[in-house]
Amino acid sequence: MPVRHAMLVITRAVFDMVEIPGQDPLVVTKDSGDEAARRWWDERVRRSPWTSSGATARPGNESSRTGRRARIVAVGKERLHEGGPRVDVARIRFPDGTETVVDPQNAHDYVAEEFRARKPQPTVAAQFAEWRENVQVAELHTWVGWLFNGAEQVPVDIGLPASQFGYPIREVLACLDRLSVDGWQIVHVSEDRAGYLDGRGAYPDPEMAEPGIGTARYLLSRPG
Repeated sequence: MPVRHAMLVITRAVFDMVEIPGQDPLVVTKDSGDEAARRWWDERVRRSPWTSSGATARPGNESSRTGRRARIVAVGKERLHEGGPRVDVARIRFPDGTETVVDPQNAHDYVAEEFRARKPQPTVAAQFAEWRENVQVAELHTWVGWLFNGAEQVPVDIGLPASQFGYPIREVLACLDRLSVDGWQIVHVSEDRAGYLDGRGAYPDPEMAEPGIGTARYLLSRPG
C-alpha cells in the first residue's frame, strides 16, 4: 500500500508585539513593530488637518466654531484704514480682549482665518508622536509550527506559547491529535537542543516541560 509522508516542524520564533491601549495586541514580523503601529494609526486614528479632538471640521465650519469664541460686538460706521472713508464695519472682539474692524460681509471668513492663525492644528508628525508615546513594542519569544506536506508548507495553529516556559508540549500534542484525525501517525521524532537555556523552572508543570529544545521535527505518515 502506498504511504505518504509529511514533516511537522515546531520551532522557536521571535515576533514584535504591538500593545495599543484598549486593543488586542498586534503580533507582527520581528523588527516591523514600529511600522505596524504607524500603519494602524494611519488607518484608524489619523486626523485630517481640519480635525479637532477627533471630530471632523472643514474650513467652512471654522467660523461657526470660532464664533463661540469671537463675537461681533458692534456694527456701524468706522474707518477700515487710517485716513480712509467711514464705511459700514463689524467690530469683532476676541476672547483675549483684542478687537478689530472688518467689512461685515467678510466677518465670518476673517474670524475663521484668525482662528487658524491663532490656533494652528498640530502637524501629522506631532499627532503621531503624541499617540505613539502610549504604545509599547516588545519582542515576543514564542513557538510556531509548520507542516511540510509534499510541495506544500502550511502553518499549523499552536497558539503563541511563551518560549521561556520550555517546549509547548500541550499545544503540540493537541496539534498532533488534530493531524491524527486526517490519518497522520508519528514515525520518528528528532530535536535540536543546542544553544537554548533550561526553561523547566519557569513552566507551570515542570514535568511536562522539555527544556532546551530549539526545534522539533515529527516525521508523519499515512496511507497514500
